[in-house]
Amino acid sequence: EAEAAAVAAAVSPPPRVYSEREVAAAMGRVAPRAILDALAAGFTSYSQGRVSVPPIQTLGQPPLGRFSGDSKGDGQACIKSAYEEGGEVFVAKVASGGGGNNSGLVLVFSQRTFAPLAVLLDGGLLTELRTAAAGALAASLFAPAEPHHIAVIGCGVQARYQLGMLAAVTPCRAVRLWSRRPEQARALAAELDGGPAGWAAEVAPSAEAACRGAGIVLTVTPARSAIVRTAWLRRPVVVLAIGADSAGKQELEAGALIEADLVVVDSRAQCVDKGELQHAVAAGFDPEEARELGECIAEGGWGRGSKPSRPELVVFDSTGVAIQDVKIAELCLAELSRQPAVPSKL
Repeated sequence: EAEAAAVAAAVSPPPRVYSEREVAAAMGRVAPRAILDALAAGFTSYSQGRVSVPPIQTLGQPPLGRFSGDSKGDGQACIKSAYEEGGEVFVAKVASGGGGNNSGLVLVFSQRTFAPLAVLLDGGLLTELRTAAAGALAASLFAPAEPHHIAVIGCGVQARYQLGMLAAVTPCRAVRLWSRRPEQARALAAELDGGPAGWAAEVAPSAEAACRGAGIVLTVTPARSAIVRTAWLRRPVVVLAIGADSAGKQELEAGALIEADLVVVDSRAQCVDKGELQHAVAAGFDPEEARELGECIAEGGWGRGSKPSRPELVVFDSTGVAIQDVKIAELCLAELSRQPAVPSKL
């Protein structure tokens, strides 16, 4: 009996399983500023070498084969994991999607007992939020104070989350939309225009027309060849390049990074392999010239060395770093813990 009791005491309780509805309700109670602050701390910790991040697994994209149901070639699943040294949890996340459908889940484990603490069946929501928060953080540091308008290239799910986060860091509400699928641009314009956030949205006849004169250029596509041309970018402008997150993807001409006053990356190591930086490096750009977002946050902006004045053409290359998943999961669990406990489904 004593041995059985000892074994029972050593067995960790089952993880809490939270539905997509529960996760969405919890994050709906978290202010955008709280998400931005948590992500800023995560990026800073990452750039200071206090985060362990294994290599990303990317499924469904070259050189691997397509998923069975991927008729459009944009299906993808990313498996990312990380932990902050000295923290309480480690996280493994699967985010999958394609053809306008997104899904996923987040697994949260204890760093102390190594046991699973929670299964967040978020349907990809946490990934959408943390990706959008990275763009907004870059815009908060580098966007003009009063942008003429925001150009949005690509009008899928992530474009909506990006605009939602950008609303917290810029007063600009004028948006010009362009998509290779015109019906997506029209749908997003109808959704945004005159809505509670105050957006004034219009569909641009071309990507160039959307980008010309924009103070913020947001690219959120699965493109594998450049859409945005360097000549379309008029200073001052920040380009938030979100879509390129695996080998071969590309939304910007390499010249946009080469001619930029400042290139900011979420992870120098990742962007060289998976982001816009891969193409710029192939064209002769020195990756050591790129600054990590965490470095910029820690220093309060851009200033370092030979470029003390405010940069007027900034490119932010975002591939998604797993510390973002750690921080958004911590926020979500903290909010969920404030609600009455429900017995685990396991």
